[in-house]
Amino acid sequence: MESQSKTAKFYFDKTDVLMIAISKDEFVEDVNQAALQILGYSKDEVLGKNWFDNFVETKTRESIRRLFHETLNSIIRHVHFEQTLLTKQGQTLVFDFHNILASDARGATLGMLSSGADISQQKKKAETQKQLENRLQATLDYMIEGCQIIDFDWRYVYVNEAAARQGKKLKQELLGFTMMQAYPGIDRTELFNHLINCMTNRVPTQIENEFTFSDGSKGWFELRIEPVPEGILIFSVDITKRKAAEAELSKYRTRLEEVVTERTAECGKINKDLTFEIQERKKTEEGLKLRATILDNAMEAIFLTNSKGEFAYANKSAQEAYGYSLDELLNKSLGALLPSKDSSSVEGLLKHISEKGQTSLEMLHVRKDGVEIPVKVYANLVKTMHGQFIVFVVRRLHSR
Repeated sequence: MESQSKTAKFYFDKTDVLMIAISKDEFVEDVNQAALQILGYSKDEVLGKNWFDNFVETKTRESIRRLFHETLNSIIRHVHFEQTLLTKQGQTLVFDFHNILASDARGATLGMLSSGADISQQKKKAETQKQLENRLQATLDYMIEGCQIIDFDWRYVYVNEAAARQGKKLKQELLGFTMMQAYPGIDRTELFNHLINCMTNRVPTQIENEFTFSDGSKGWFELRIEPVPEGILIFSVDITKRKAAEAELSKYRTRLEEVVTERTAECGKINKDLTFEIQERKKTEEGLKLRATILDNAMEAIFLTNSKGEFAYANKSAQEAYGYSLDELLNKSLGALLPSKDSSSVEGLLKHISEKGQTSLEMLHVRKDGVEIPVKVYANLVKTMHGQFIVFVVRRLHSR
């Protein structure tokens, strides 16, 4: 028995894992070298001290203390739980503890032997990832472009405001429901065939689709359908007005051609004049189509700031528009985009957005190279579990 005790003591002292022996009265009975190095204390500074009062962070101290005593009084002798420890330098470290009850020869519980693995970096990475996901979702929620995610059961798992508005529904009328429940008969459309192909074969596609709503009205949408782990992702842009303009132009062109055909035999001059007019109409139509294409593919600069106006996110268009890299923008605040004479107005603007929830205004911004650019700014307040953020969509105004 003495030999076994010496062997156990040797491994207790030499292992590179934090190990601590705590009595049922909460006092440290023994501690290994790895624990002393991690905590930054000498052995004399730890032995005999109350573990919870001296080495567990204040915020979770009482809940961990309660869990310790519940474990001592339970029939389960091996338990896992996390503890956030305080080092001598005031640093907090999160450990995953494996705890074993220690008993005497008669089976009476003496205390607890705990070994802990440092999971601080894992926790920090998980928190950072969660914050990033929340920021990205806030950006998606306020995009001008519609965005929706459909799972493999054809159920809506994400819909932003733009997509709901385009579909003439509220978000709560879509989330959790299948596409067939939200839009009866959609599974019998050509659109659904494209969705099935993307869902089944995992290939992206882009189409223009005319959709008929339950009230009989129709709308045209440019759809970009992508396979994602959850199912399929659909980006949508409402092109109904563009299609109406194209149809009107096509109708007018057809009529002109009919008139030309009817009048050809009557008068060569009229034929010549009408032919010229047709050519001019074609140029106008091409010009309109070109402008529509430019507008449809324009990408506005999008920023996300905290309530103090400090940048938390900027898209590629924002970086290109202002001449800054992403790292440079993330180390700046909204005031950096304003002329020095206007920088004092930032506080008032943020206060207005905080009170009203949204705003839009025209103003001057300054690029990195000092060039002033007139812009129109659309701002929306976004409330998340991590605080309030503001989404800024910036559209450059051309000088007249």
